[in-house]
Amino acid sequence: MVEAEEIKKVLLENPSILVDVLTAKPEIIYEALAKLTPWQNLATKSDLENFRRDLEGRMATKEDLENLRREMESKMATKEDLENLRKEMATKEDLEKVRKDVESRMATKEDLVKVREDFEAELKKIEKKFETFVNGIGARWGVKTEEVFRKGVLELLGDAGFIVKKELLYDSSGFVYDEPSDVEIDVVIKDGKAIMVEITSGLKRSDINIILKKKEFYEKVKNTKIDEILVITSIIDDKYPDRIIARAQSLGIRVITPGDID
Repeated sequence: MVEAEEIKKVLLENPSILVDVLTAKPEIIYEALAKLTPWQNLATKSDLENFRRDLEGRMATKEDLENLRREMESKMATKEDLENLRKEMATKEDLEKVRKDVESRMATKEDLVKVREDFEAELKKIEKKFETFVNGIGARWGVKTEEVFRKGVLELLGDAGFIVKKELLYDSSGFVYDEPSDVEIDVVIKDGKAIMVEITSGLKRSDINIILKKKEFYEKVKNTKIDEILVITSIIDDKYPDRIIARAQSLGIRVITPGDID
């Protein structure tokens, strides 16, 4: 123990001896450091270099920040964009102008009433011509053939400006006549309205149900709506003609006969 103290004293008084020893045997330093901190926990130059590169790879460069700024500018709205949007949006005044324009183009109740009145006036003209036609061929007392009567009425409708479409549809299920058959339907188009016209020289009681079936069949096949049913006939072939007309009217069928004309 005394020797160790003496050696320590000599080294402290002569540190050059310690320098010479460490220079001659540097492993002494590594052994001392290893005891203090294991080498595997110390960072080497390579570790520090890799760490630097990793940081550079993760951190944004000036170029990255500049690209991000440009991208944000391209996506974000500028003051000019907001101003243009404001100019493009409709104001209350614009909407009011549109409303007035739509109102001026749309049909009013008065317009619809006038169309209806015009339509009724056209029918009155047809009724007058119809009476002349019936009297001319003696239909008031029975038309000789159904086809002659039918053709004459269709000509009257055409002369009055009505577009007559003659439809011949095949009823495979027998819905109308209770057996598969052709179904002949006349449709008149006037002022956008579709009117089914049934032309017969004599209207029978049993005809009412068939007419309603023809309307339903046509609407189903053509996928369209019939607005009105008009039956034009020379006579009501029944003991009680007033009852036939009343029943037809209750079902939405308008019947025109020469007797209706003043």
